[in-house]
Amino acid sequence: MNNVFSVASLFTLYTSLTAILSLFQQFYNQFVPEKVRDYIASKIDQVFFSDRSPKTTFTLIVNEKDHEYEMEKNLLYEACEAYVTTKISSSAKRLTGSYTNEDEPISFGIAQGEEFVERLEKDGIQIVWKFFCRNSQGEDDFYSGHKKSFELCFDLAHKTEVLDSHIPLVVVKYYEEMKKTKKKINLYSVENGGYHWSSVQFSHPFTFDALALDPKVKQCIIDDLDKFIERKQFYKKVGKAWKRGYLLYGPPGTGKSSLIAAMANYLKYDIYDVQLSGVEDDAMLRRMMLSTENKSILVIEDIDCAMGLSRDYSTDNAVDFENDESDDELENRGSRVTDKDTSNTESKVSLSGILNFIDGLWSCCADERIIVLTTNRKEKLDKALLRPGRMDMHIHMSYLTMNAFKILANNYLGVTGEHSLYNEIEQLLETANATPAQVAEELLRSDDVDVALSSVVDMLKKRLNRLERLQKKGNDKSRKSLKGHELNKDESVEKMPDICGDIRA
Repeated sequence: MNNVFSVASLFTLYTSLTAILSLFQQFYNQFVPEKVRDYIASKIDQVFFSDRSPKTTFTLIVNEKDHEYEMEKNLLYEACEAYVTTKISSSAKRLTGSYTNEDEPISFGIAQGEEFVERLEKDGIQIVWKFFCRNSQGEDDFYSGHKKSFELCFDLAHKTEVLDSHIPLVVVKYYEEMKKTKKKINLYSVENGGYHWSSVQFSHPFTFDALALDPKVKQCIIDDLDKFIERKQFYKKVGKAWKRGYLLYGPPGTGKSSLIAAMANYLKYDIYDVQLSGVEDDAMLRRMMLSTENKSILVIEDIDCAMGLSRDYSTDNAVDFENDESDDELENRGSRVTDKDTSNTESKVSLSGILNFIDGLWSCCADERIIVLTTNRKEKLDKALLRPGRMDMHIHMSYLTMNAFKILANNYLGVTGEHSLYNEIEQLLETANATPAQVAEELLRSDDVDVALSSVVDMLKKRLNRLERLQKKGNDKSRKSLKGHELNKDESVEKMPDICGDIRA
């Protein structure tokens, strides 16, 4: 009888406890917030299971750079940085925040010494991520940023799963997908004595639609860019580096820099501004090239000056009619500028180094790269720079034509049709040799269409009047300069079909 009573009592007790636990579970799930439940669960896990973790821990260190003066980027570090930023924001106690563009949201990053625990749901693996920023003495120093690194600590038994599966298939894949869909374009320049690329966000709004360039030439450039980015397998099949070279030449103010901005915005490529005057030697130029990323535009502006080729400033400036200098001052100004010592602008980089930079063996170390050289005087360049395979397209940025002027008038004033002053403007543009920058300045003077176009007419007439005065004075140097400019203007018309046909694979 006692045994029966004992079993019945235990059963009753079990039933009561089950009912109590069931009620408690319902109460707990219904009235305790989910975040509080997660917090309690994490604390219980730390108390009861932390001591069961294996004694052998494996640590993976991912440095931003292996050496303080190393220029080449560690893409795995960038992948870790992008991946961690999306994971840590909800659990981190400290973050870094930045707000650099009013059109972009506030961005957050991981702070010095911050860590978080990632638990892989599939395998139950626990990875502890830590971020460090140390100076050259190995001391913690977030602001110097000499050596940034991530440390990933996990059980040695899971080394294969983390290194061969999680990092390449999750972390790196996330980074690659992010790069494909990125909207930001960065402009890079060299700092720290030439050993470090620094970047700012490139917010230039210029597009091909706004570019004051002959529509046929513009369309040829767009078609060539489209063809280039779609031919990866073709370049691989023929054994060529996947790159393209463009030479932009013409007088100052004709839109060479604007064309580069339009190309970057069209392709969503980062821009690397290579200042040869700050490059010590060919070896540094090679290191700079190797540290650039794929899908980028490498720009060397004023290549003739950067390589120590003196410009004939008298040619460019003897016909500058927009200032108020007297005719005598205008005649003598060219010789004063030409006599200046240009040795301080001479680069130590050799022509051979430039050629190797463009299409040598080292140029094959990256894919989908565009190289752009600009110059005011194409004839000053060594012919070795101009051959096909180095500069595939030679684009002459000429003085303003009527077709290009209509684009400016539409952009600045909203003029879509014809105007009573267009015929007069077209006649003046044929002989005034005005640049898009000069005409755009006049269009900005008023929102009224008639007033702005009248200002353009007055400016063009002023240039022609000063031209006539120079011709009457019979200055040989000025006359020679003017002749050269007239040839350049004719060249822009003659070169147009050549540019369209000069598209090489």
